[in-house]
Amino acid sequence: MNRHKAPVASALTALCVLVMVTSCAYTQPTATVTSGGGPSVAQAQSIPYDGPQARIAVSSFTDKTAKGYYQIGDGLADMLTTALFHSNRFIVLERQQLGDVLQEQDLAAAGRIKPGTEAPTGEIEGAELLVTGAVTEFEPHAGGAGAGVIFGGLPIALGGGGKRAHIAIDLRVIDAASSRILAAVTVEGTATDISGMAAFRIGGGASELGVGLGGYKNTPMEKAIRVVLQEAVNYISAQTPAQYYHR
Repeated sequence: MNRHKAPVASALTALCVLVMVTSCAYTQPTATVTSGGGPSVAQAQSIPYDGPQARIAVSSFTDKTAKGYYQIGDGLADMLTTALFHSNRFIVLERQQLGDVLQEQDLAAAGRIKPGTEAPTGEIEGAELLVTGAVTEFEPHAGGAGAGVIFGGLPIALGGGGKRAHIAIDLRVIDAASSRILAAVTVEGTATDISGMAAFRIGGGASELGVGLGGYKNTPMEKAIRVVLQEAVNYISAQTPAQYYHR
């Protein structure tokens, strides 16, 4: 009787170990700089910073995937703007909603605002650095992965199949005075999850997904987007020349 129980116990142990390993292996998103140069992510993050900031604006973000994903460029521009702001290394200037600011000032100039409460004109700050971006790869369902184990002589599938998302963006940092490109980089991100095994939820103060990206909330694509944008901010911080930083 004990001889029969031992193989079953061993198989159950192997099954549990495989489930735990699979759950961990496919929930960690990764992002890499595939072109460009400069310090590594760890080096950029280790630079102490509580001093001057550079004036920067995200000017545009276009979709070049030729797949017609609705507004993902606008959404990524919004999220990159927020990520740059939270890095505490930049004075981030609004450009996506600049029309609203100008409209408010126009109302004041037309005499439609209560005197003393109007927004003054001529005080919008200019950016020294402009960031432009392009989405070159956007694959919410880039592929799948699966796992299985032989139990009792029969193959058993685990997790119901895998989900993998992939995104790649090209970034340029441009000097607004001369139009010179100061830095250019391609950043790629991938996140994988095994459905039914490694459920996850992204929270903890993370900013909302940008316009056109809400449908990817709590999916591998959201993970991939967030790690790519963080990698992009690290790169921009590391590559901004010292002379652009002011108090």
